[in-house]
Amino acid sequence: MDYFNKDNISELYPEAEDMMLPAMLIWKLPAGKEDKLSEVCENGEYFLEEKIDGAFYQFVKTQNYSYLFGRTVSRKTGLLTEKGANVPHIMGALSSIPADTVIVGEIYVPGGTSKDVVSIMGCLSEKAIARQKDNPIHFYLHDITFYNGEDVTALGAEDRYDLLHKLWDECGLAQYGFLRLAEKVTENLEQTISDILARGGEGAVLKKKDAPYTPDKRPAWSTVKIKQMDSIDLVCMGFCPPTKEYTGKEIETWTYWVKTTDDPEFGEVEELSMSCKYGEEGWQPVTKYYAFNQYSAIKIGAYDNNGTLVELGTVSSGLTDEMKQSMSENPIFYLGMVVSLDCMSIDKGSKTLRHPVFKAWRGDKNPEDCKISEVFA
Repeated sequence: MDYFNKDNISELYPEAEDMMLPAMLIWKLPAGKEDKLSEVCENGEYFLEEKIDGAFYQFVKTQNYSYLFGRTVSRKTGLLTEKGANVPHIMGALSSIPADTVIVGEIYVPGGTSKDVVSIMGCLSEKAIARQKDNPIHFYLHDITFYNGEDVTALGAEDRYDLLHKLWDECGLAQYGFLRLAEKVTENLEQTISDILARGGEGAVLKKKDAPYTPDKRPAWSTVKIKQMDSIDLVCMGFCPPTKEYTGKEIETWTYWVKTTDDPEFGEVEELSMSCKYGEEGWQPVTKYYAFNQYSAIKIGAYDNNGTLVELGTVSSGLTDEMKQSMSENPIFYLGMVVSLDCMSIDKGSKTLRHPVFKAWRGDKNPEDCKISEVFA
């Protein structure tokens, strides 16, 4: 299918006639289908990539030229806008990839937003380069549509990603700090989404492993965009004790260890060590919060129609070490206080919260105003 006038492409962007493609559009769960997210994350048919707050661009390498096309169509030419001159560092870094290859990604400003991208990519090249003097713009690579002369849009998303990863390694692109390859996540997808959103990330895209690249289309369930969280207010009902056993991967260098001994006066007691005891008999690794006797999470709830406070779950994500220490030392101060949360989703049918994240304490709101009927309305 021809998306643009090939004669115009040939005149303005020689050798790119077959490789100028509109962006594939990303689908999102429609209203009322939010409860399907867990199923999508758990059925094994998808992988995840983090979503970056930037602007879509595709790098096109032909036999003799290199181009960087955006997603917008120029009113003057009827073709995709070309902005390679604005980012010579990126164009130079990608010059080593095979000819007749197209890499799809996001141009972004680290720590910035899409508005910051526009301030650079939306102006003339001379000014764009000057604005990047101290902070060069970055390119986040997440897909590929042509490879070494072969159209790979019909391949599944996972096969395309693996091909992109191969290209990344073979061309040594990791040496450039302003290039970033999307990470393919295949396990714990829902928790990964929650973690991304909890740290203020833009979101995530779930890609169906066997889905082809479909330019200018938004096929349902081929890609699923997760961008925002639902905000709610609930009541602090109590606290969760810390988990004791440490099960992490850093056991050979872990700091917190306990050893149980029999004391003639006090009976069985635990001795805490703040240095690694790996391999020493009798010593057991414990979590940091167990070592410091800190609460690990908040029990949260809301009032039913009878005025009874009902527990709805717990929240630990977003709580800082300082907050956990304060709650452990002064639990009475926090009990009954309203806590503001973000949730990846709210299941109205089962009345459950998926991956809540602590935002702030709300001393300005009465706990009685937190009602189940409103949370799951």
